[in-house]
Amino acid sequence: MRRIIFVLAMLAVSASAFGQAQITTKKEKLKDFEVKTMKVVLTGNDFIDPAFKEAVKNTWTISPFEFCTMDEFNWLKANPDYYFLVPVKATYKNEAFPGIMMLTLAKGKPGAENINGMLEVISIPMCPADIPSGRETSMLPGLMDVIQNYVSRSLISGFKGLKSCVKRRPGGCKVYIAESEVSETVDENEKERLRNKGALIVEDEVADSMFIEGDPDVAVSYLVAPAAAEKGSICWKMVIGARTHDLYYLKKHTLAGPDSRGFLKGEISKLSSKLSSK
Repeated sequence: MRRIIFVLAMLAVSASAFGQAQITTKKEKLKDFEVKTMKVVLTGNDFIDPAFKEAVKNTWTISPFEFCTMDEFNWLKANPDYYFLVPVKATYKNEAFPGIMMLTLAKGKPGAENINGMLEVISIPMCPADIPSGRETSMLPGLMDVIQNYVSRSLISGFKGLKSCVKRRPGGCKVYIAESEVSETVDENEKERLRNKGALIVEDEVADSMFIEGDPDVAVSYLVAPAAAEKGSICWKMVIGARTHDLYYLKKHTLAGPDSRGFLKGEISKLSSKLSSK
């Protein structure tokens, strides 16, 4: 009888330990997000920082935030009392130099030496790492809302990664594609044929204006790729709602060559206004 009682006691301890192990999920580790201060790390780049600061000020509502320098980030990165929103130059496999800048949200972690040692919440393409396209000025508020909408949902349902942000595009929502973001593999004749089928390929300034105006029935393309793209470079393609800032399209593309940088013919066809989701 004593042996049976001992075995039962061990099983109870094991069950208790298992139960405790379950609270180490990412959702549990990040449950304090809304009450902790988020340090927004500025790059020191006079072109990117003003637009970045303005986007945060105008959109961020789900937690307190403060701006800080990269030096301050390096001093505080191991402190779990802070979250950090950090522009990070990313180098992918087969790339000699960073091609794009990712906007990474992470929690401070004891012992962390850099962003890779911290607890990542989400990471989203921000802009080219070498020469910013200029479009990030208009699109950053949308990226900020994608991040905070993802965090808000994930604190309830669990953290499932950037792809879980993609939503079905509502019927009638027109996609405007910036001219500079169309792949060079799409020649002028093909562009004209695509326009005749309903594709809205417009000048960059028009696309930016449509996004800023915030029409609920409009979504706008956003390409993040190296300015000097080459074979093997990584290219991120997105479509974001102008009013809702919902993410309707996301694709990570390894380039077959410099001319494939951007939205390809098949993608444009699928995203054109006449082919929007019903």
